Amino acid sequence: METIELAPELRISRILTGLWQVADQEKDGALLDPERAADALEPMVEAGFTTFDVADHYGSAEIIAGRVLRRHPEARILTKWVADPGVSSMDAVRAAVDRSRERIGTDRLDLLQFHAWRYEDPAWRKCLEHLTRLRDDGLIGQLGVTNFDAAHFDLALRSGFPLVSNQVSFSLLDRRAAGAMRLVCETHGVRLLAYGSLAGGLLTDRWLCAFDPRLTYGLTWSQAKYRRFIAVAGGWERFQGVLRVARQVADRRGLSIANVAARFPLEQPGVAGVILGARPGRSDHLHDNRRLASLRLDRRALAELEDAASELDPIPGDCGDEYRRPPYLTATGDLSQHPGAERR
Repeated sequence: METIELAPELRISRILTGLWQVADQEKDGALLDPERAADALEPMVEAGFTTFDVADHYGSAEIIAGRVLRRHPEARILTKWVADPGVSSMDAVRAAVDRSRERIGTDRLDLLQFHAWRYEDPAWRKCLEHLTRLRDDGLIGQLGVTNFDAAHFDLALRSGFPLVSNQVSFSLLDRRAAGAMRLVCETHGVRLLAYGSLAGGLLTDRWLCAFDPRLTYGLTWSQAKYRRFIAVAGGWERFQGVLRVARQVADRRGLSIANVAARFPLEQPGVAGVILGARPGRSDHLHDNRRLASLRLDRRALAELEDAASELDPIPGDCGDEYRRPPYLTATGDLSQHPGAERR
């Protein structure tokens, strides 16, 4: 398994297992059985996929990952805290960290990634100050952010916050992170964790030459979100052009479109890992992910993929802007499903 040192004492697999789909599985209010869910993830760990990406708002994902950690101490659990707008007290920050530590069952979080709703609200800087103190106290191993744009990621790093990573959307469909964000990573020696690399499953063979699902089809939350990305990138037919080129690249290697699409961000400067979703007990894509672990894209393939992606319109704004300004490129097209949005 390909691994990388994200920070001192934090080596992760470059292909991470994301558990955001747990929230989708539990949206009817019925929680997954954590032991059975951990059983379903057992083959992933045995195959070397030992790094899991979770969050405080991914349903019971932290609890499930904690059960995996109990069985496999070598596992690494990267979690997130999405603070309500305006929250800045040390008590609130400590409570959020303690809650994640309790749910995962660990004294120290491997990596805590912080999301800020509004940069004009100085609470985000105060939260990072408190998180840095908790890191210094040993409750957090490493500190990162998620969905920060390049300007504010740079500002936070220049302000002395000990950030090691920024988790952002990065794919053949969304290449915003290849712009100013790349320069920030080069300047400060920090890394990106890429999500959305399969566009919720739309960047796969299943959707090549398929009908346009629009937003009335029975899409998952992730698929509905990235269907909105496709709309602003030029529409379904232009997106099909990217799938066709990805299929041509895959054909030369006997691979899948998913393999090619997931490998694309891994080949970009500054990207430490790509996060691929799993639905415990339903699908883990283990076989496909195993092939990805040994895949490298040559210059010809990368050039073909870049050319195909350049035919799409750029996703508007910078990384994370889909959560801060219209058009809100979320599953619902607004922030109604996101924590704290009603107080935003």
